[in-house]
Amino acid sequence: MYRIRFGFFLLLVLIVTGLCSGQGTTTGKFFIVGMGTAPDLITIRAVNTIARADILLAEEGAIPSMWSKFAAGKEVWQYPHSLRKFYGAKPESLASPAERAEAEELAKIRRDLTAKITAAVKAGKTVANLQSGDPMMYGMTLFLELLPADIPTEIVPGVGAFQAASAALKRSPPYGYDTNAVILTMDDWPGRIDTNEKLMATGSSMVFYTMNLDYPRLFRSLKRHYAADTPVAVVCDAGDPVRERVIRSTVSRFLAEIDYKSLPVNRHILFVGKFLEVGQKRKDFTPRVTETENMHKN
Repeated sequence: MYRIRFGFFLLLVLIVTGLCSGQGTTTGKFFIVGMGTAPDLITIRAVNTIARADILLAEEGAIPSMWSKFAAGKEVWQYPHSLRKFYGAKPESLASPAERAEAEELAKIRRDLTAKITAAVKAGKTVANLQSGDPMMYGMTLFLELLPADIPTEIVPGVGAFQAASAALKRSPPYGYDTNAVILTMDDWPGRIDTNEKLMATGSSMVFYTMNLDYPRLFRSLKRHYAADTPVAVVCDAGDPVRERVIRSTVSRFLAEIDYKSLPVNRHILFVGKFLEVGQKRKDFTPRVTETENMHKN
């Protein structure tokens, strides 16, 4: 009888301890899910994550136009494409009244959305933010900075534009005749210290994500650092089996022969480098003899 009473007492202590420590509560999770650059480039992990999600979150119009089949029976939230605009800036520091108003409105949207995600996760819901390509390349990872530290989060990587476009070109950008590196960048932003002009000085192969890219300014810089016949390629809709296309040119001819203003907005990526033609071939070289070696020979 004593053993039964002691066992019951021990069980009661464990139950109470578990409740007090929060072990009996249900917590959901927030996911950022890379959706790849085409419908059939989504990963198995992404599919499984979306399947168990209660709420799907994405930019306005993205789910209906691209991922509607995943939305059946799920709650869908949307946010504006410009959500990250003015992120980190103090609205009162902006000189333009219109910009101040926009910055304040976007800051409010971010606060409200963060509060909604937090409440949903704490209520045991799984929220999946769907993002095109791979979210770690200029994606919307700001959600991880805005959410409270105690909210469980995870990123599911996806097939990004760099990988899909490289496959379309059938060339590996790090191999470039006499180079073995590739620089991934975008148009210059105010306040950035690693300007494209500085990056071009290395002579490495370059890949430009083309959001708001100023093509004339970019090619003026490229002509200062790369030979006129350096190959250039634009890949549109990388990875899409129907729409994908590759447009080729050179540093000197690009602006004259390519209608860059008609390229699909946010759906093309620009490559510059000798790798586009030579593939993995290495440049023959003669080992450099140092002064120390010369002294030993003499």
